[in-house]
Amino acid sequence: MTDPIARSPGAPLPKARLKAWLPLLIGAVLALALLEYARTHILIKLADAGLGAETAGFAQRGQITQCSDAVDSHRCVATWTRAGKPPAVLWFGNSQLFGINRYRPGDVNAPELLRRALAERGKYLVTYSQPNANLIEEAIVWNAVAPIYRPKLLILPVCYDDIRELGVRETVGDFTERQGVTARLESQRYWPVIAGAMQESLKASSPQIAEGHQSLQTRVEREATGFLAGHWPLWQAKPALRGTLGFAVHTLRNQMLGIHSTSKRPVDANVYRDRMELLDGMVADARAQGVDLLLYVPPYRQDIDGPYPMAQYRAFKAELQALAKRHGAGFVDIDPIVPGPEWATVTDELFGFKEADFMHFTAAGHKRLATGIDQAVRRMGY
Repeated sequence: MTDPIARSPGAPLPKARLKAWLPLLIGAVLALALLEYARTHILIKLADAGLGAETAGFAQRGQITQCSDAVDSHRCVATWTRAGKPPAVLWFGNSQLFGINRYRPGDVNAPELLRRALAERGKYLVTYSQPNANLIEEAIVWNAVAPIYRPKLLILPVCYDDIRELGVRETVGDFTERQGVTARLESQRYWPVIAGAMQESLKASSPQIAEGHQSLQTRVEREATGFLAGHWPLWQAKPALRGTLGFAVHTLRNQMLGIHSTSKRPVDANVYRDRMELLDGMVADARAQGVDLLLYVPPYRQDIDGPYPMAQYRAFKAELQALAKRHGAGFVDIDPIVPGPEWATVTDELFGFKEADFMHFTAAGHKRLATGIDQAVRRMGY
């Protein structure tokens, strides 16, 4: 076999090499140009992708009492500290807590409404919520922030759909790098579930590090990646570009297969059992520390047939109520509290496909949610 770039009679070597490499160089330039266009024109904020075009996250100004994870937790802690460290109430949840559909200036979400109500009764509410938050992540957040706030009450929604969510996002896993958090988690009987989920998430993002490979190549790659991330905007956008591509593939796949927001989505029995055991351990831990708990079934759209298999959903609610009773925790089922017209429609920001939303609602729905939780915590003496 002849070498395509070997010197041929009468042909200068540099020109032959350039000709051989030209398609690759052109392809690389075009690829970089396409990625740069995607970064500046197409990139979506993946954390908000599930909200859709009509739903916006509530933004606080000044007093910060609503946070998400290890990235911004210090802001909530600082605000609470400046307030004199008053008796704290924690409210965990997913994007239902911060997303307001058909947002209008002046609209506020349920955590802000409840914060105002509790403040009048001498209590200080801090909220931690992430899109599609799962129980593993909430257990990590709990073990990270509970020793700081030493809360009197934890308000914890248990969303049937989020039980299926797996893995630990990096911004939540970063809590384990803080002093005492990992040791606290390792002392919990549910630690094996959390450790397994964190390892799987690490394998997906950094397989060499997850397997303990600390070769010279790995170290050089890590240093090079850090340098590029600090000096090249396109490299900085790499996780968001990857997420946007994944979101696009996921959306198009669902459209091609006829999978919609109303499609039935049962939870795997083994995953369900693991998560409920983790929840039991988390509730037991909080109660052992003298913390009151309010477990609640969050609002769920009732005007159209949704994704929950009703037999499984009813069994889940009954088990959740029994778990609360077993540990002396409060329980409330407010899934029908928000009427149909106050629910959202999700329009994805890439293709414009519309789907019925079973998670987010208008400011009026947030008032109903805040009222429902406020009534429940009042019955508990708060």
